[in-house]
Parts: sequence; C-alpha cells; structure tokens
Amino acid sequence: MPRIASPSRAVAAPRTQRRGDQRRERLLRAARELIARLPLGAVTYAGVCARAGVPASSAHHFYPDLDAVFRALLEANRAALDAALMRPLRARDTRSWQAIVGCLVDRAARFHRAHPVGAKLAIGGATPPQIKRLDRDADRERAGFALRVVEERFVVPRFADKERVAYVATELVDAVFTASMLEAGRLTPAYIRLAKLAATGLLVRYLGESLPPRPMAVPQR
Repeated sequence: MPRIASPSRAVAAPRTQRRGDQRRERLLRAARELIARLPLGAVTYAGVCARAGVPASSAHHFYPDLDAVFRALLEANRAALDAALMRPLRARDTRSWQAIVGCLVDRAARFHRAHPVGAKLAIGGATPPQIKRLDRDADRERAGFALRVVEERFVVPRFADKERVAYVATELVDAVFTASMLEAGRLTPAYIRLAKLAATGLLVRYLGESLPPRPMAVPQR
C-alpha cells in the first residue's frame, strides 16, 4: 500500500515554504536598500545577508551569490519595464514613426526615474558585464516590439538586417541613458533628448523622414 504522509509532515511543508519565501523576499529587500544608498560596487553578498538577517549558509539555498541576487532584481525590473513600454499608444504618439520612438524613449525614462534601484542595475554603468548582458538580451525583445508598433501603422521599406538595426537603435538609447547616469546620477532632460536624437538619427537612414500610413491601421486612443 502507498505510504500516507503524516499530518505533521503535511503541515510542516507549507510552513517551510512560507519561511523560505519570506527569507527570499528579505534578501531582495535588503539588496534593494543597499543598492539605493551605496555605489553598486560597494554592495556585497555578506552585506545583503547581514542586512536581511539571513545567515549566508541559509541564503545560499535561495541565491548562491551576489550575481544571483542582481539577476533576480533585474528580472523583476525587466518585467515591469516591459509592461510600461508595451501599453497601448495614444493617437498623438503614432502620428509619425519618430513620435512612436519618442514616446517609447519617454516611457523608458519615466520608468527608470520611478525605479532608481532598477535603473542602477540596468543603466547605471557599474553593473557586472555578465549581469548587464541580461538587459541587453531583453533589449532585443523591446526593439522587436518597437519595430512591430511602427510596422502596424506605417508601410516600412524593406532593408537588410531590419531587426538588427532596431536593436542597435535601442542600444543607443541605453548607452545615452547610461552616460546620463554616470554624469549626473539620474536621467536629465538633455540626455533624454539626446537619446531620441541618437535613435532617430540612425533609423532615418533606413526609414526616411516620413512613412506612408498603413491603410488598415487602427487609430489608438
């Protein structure tokens, strides 16, 4: 006959899970607090564990090292940023392809300003390369989204490496944002304007100054 778990074990399993979830969240909260007030290079795994009140021997079960902590924070930031970027666009933001690009750059800037810890990791300039690579990979999906939005509303000419060009334009925005963070510790209006100019300056060579609207394009509110 199959063995039946004892009631005490059945009760202990959810408790153990809840305790683990609580420790995981304490570690992430501690990391956010330290990143918010320290240079990223000064944040250590031991410091995160101490602030969370979780022994390193236990913390290793959830996040084996500082990179794992950073990855978890960056992944949460990525999901929230993508949700902010991919909201439906208003009609005034789709009057031209340049308006679409400008709207998406503005949305990204507003998000980073509202989430300074995520901004430090994504565009702060001090993130370890192996962690920054996660954000670069996510930028490919964002570039694809921006391209689809333009193509839904305008007739885009065919040209080689279209996806790659959109990705490079996205990385130009990322680089300008990072320059602003390194110089001013925040995203300034001047650098946000430069980010738009950098992206549109590249794309205009492939898209031209204007694109004919797609006949079946549905206006957005």
